[in-house]
Amino acid sequence: MKKNILLVDDDKIFNFLSEKTITSLGLANEISFASNGKQALEILELYRNGKMQMPDIIFLDLDMPIMNGYEFLEEFAKIDLPNKNAITIVVLTSSADPRDLARTKEMGIKYYYNKPLSRDEIKKLIGQEFSISLN
Repeated sequence: MKKNILLVDDDKIFNFLSEKTITSLGLANEISFASNGKQALEILELYRNGKMQMPDIIFLDLDMPIMNGYEFLEEFAKIDLPNKNAITIVVLTSSADPRDLARTKEMGIKYYYNKPLSRDEIKKLIGQEFSISLN
């Protein structure tokens, strides 16, 4: 079962590599991109208005301009969005600071990975979260 994915990261190279990895696994129905948390919220607003499909998975960087990942998570918690609890948020970061892991866990994030996310990590994540086996 293919998923709608939102990649939220200001690193275009990382987004390109992530898109290629996700596509090679046959996971994506649709992949959308946002370069910061504000753009991601705008995309979610399009979903609320019926102008695009809701993402099943949001891959979220923490360190971005305009609105970082933490600010996005704070705003995401406040918005009224149908089926919001069905969205899986995965933090992808280059930070090795254990305080970032602790803070995201406090914010309710179950999945926290260091960049880049490997094919094997994606397969494990999808298997755990959606009971889907990928080749």
